[in-house]
Amino acid sequence: MEKESQRTLELILKKLNELDSKVDNLDFKVDNLDTRVNSLESKMDLRMDSLELRQNEIYLVVKAIEHNSQVHRAEVDNLKYTISNLEGTINTIGDVITKRKAI
Repeated sequence: MEKESQRTLELILKKLNELDSKVDNLDFKVDNLDTRVNSLESKMDLRMDSLELRQNEIYLVVKAIEHNSQVHRAEVDNLKYTISNLEGTINTIGDVITKRKAI
């Protein structure tokens, strides 16, 4: 009976050792997965930072283009006003010349 008990205990110990080995193996795999996930998170953080930087740069370029467009529009309006003013002056000079010829 004692031999049988000892064999049973040895079998139980063997199974426990196998389970312990499997648990250690699983722990190692989980640690590897954790390392890989951390690495991926770091890469994603870097990419997100890069994308945010690009987005900010694009926003600044768009704002600069918008400002340039407004300045250009104001300059064109100013030129239109100047041309209209010159046209009025030339028409007035033409009217004066026409009146003097008539006299």
